[in-house]
Amino acid sequence: MARTVGREEKEVLAEHLSRHGLKRSTQREVILEAFLRAGRHVSVEELLAIVRKKRADVGRTTIYRSLKLFKEAGLASELTYGGEARFEPLHNRDHHDHFICGMCGEIFEFKSPEIEQIQETIARGIGFVIEGHRHHILGRCRKCVAKAPRTGARR
Repeated sequence: MARTVGREEKEVLAEHLSRHGLKRSTQREVILEAFLRAGRHVSVEELLAIVRKKRADVGRTTIYRSLKLFKEAGLASELTYGGEARFEPLHNRDHHDHFICGMCGEIFEFKSPEIEQIQETIARGIGFVIEGHRHHILGRCRKCVAKAPRTGARR
């Protein structure tokens, strides 16, 4: 039996709203479902375009506030690069890291047990306890490399 998209996440959001004395709304639920169904990192503008296919009355500010609320509830993570915030579902997701194209802004997720082990080894060596991290590697994707020759030195 297929899981209803966002059922558990809707429960998490409802609990968060209740704890903070905020009201449930159908707009937030529509936004949450669209966010979860998007299946990728989305900007406010991208999510607005998706949501407006179902609810033309939803505005940019409502999307932005909802995404911030999802983040506070532990349902979303925010990644900002090049002045634009992108959001991705966070609830019950395995840890992963990101490659970010500096030209087109495309974000590619990856998992590497080897990198995770190296971080743990280095941390142990200096007596550091890792409680979390965000690993972002900046560069250019295949499409952008093909469009323009490489300039500048590697950092």
